[in-house]
Amino acid sequence: MSATAPKLGRAGFTLIEVMVSITVLAMIALSIWAATSQTTRTRTIVEDSHDRLHQVRVAFDMISRDFTSAFLSLHRAHLEPTHDTVFIAEDHGGEDRVDFAAFTHQRRYFDVNESDQCEVAYFIADDPEISGQKNLVRRESPIMDLEPLEGGQQLILVRDVDEFDLQFFDMVMNEWQDEWDTTEATGEAGILPFQIRIKLSVYNRLGDVVAYGTQLPIPMRTAILQQGFTPGPPVLVTH
Repeated sequence: MSATAPKLGRAGFTLIEVMVSITVLAMIALSIWAATSQTTRTRTIVEDSHDRLHQVRVAFDMISRDFTSAFLSLHRAHLEPTHDTVFIAEDHGGEDRVDFAAFTHQRRYFDVNESDQCEVAYFIADDPEISGQKNLVRRESPIMDLEPLEGGQQLILVRDVDEFDLQFFDMVMNEWQDEWDTTEATGEAGILPFQIRIKLSVYNRLGDVVAYGTQLPIPMRTAILQQGFTPGPPVLVTH
């Protein structure tokens, strides 16, 4: 009798099994990619919203500090006046502008010939890089001169702004005004508004307009004027 060798079975996958495995793996990979992509998009949206809100918050903090430190001064040199202080707010629809003097300048270098006085301005300007986009800009000049509407450095506070609107409360008229000019011979000469109403509208990442607002008082409303000293007769004090 001849013995026959046993047949060895060969393990393997059929074509259908391979295709099913590939399909399952592809579905798992697609699910992981979709979850990761959604997480990334959500994180981007949250970070953009946070950065946008941070810009607005910083801008309002700076605006509040400047307006609550605004002042007027009637001090002038007798022979050669060197500076002038004004509060001029112009109504341009949703792109208002205001120029004034404030005690908010911070010296960044030692032995620099500067004080806490400065010229400040807020206005809307076109973005230098993105066509059609407007930004809220702050101008500051530490040099008080006879040109209170010019000079200094400009800083972009908020990008992609839709509206910057200002209103000023007149105590005499008991109403809100859209403009204020201390250089005109009106009731506004030599006095600052009682309160200021600020509205700032910006675009979010979806293109929707989001409005923010606040209302601020101005503590130092009347102009600073140093009273002159007139010497009189000596006073005899007896005990």
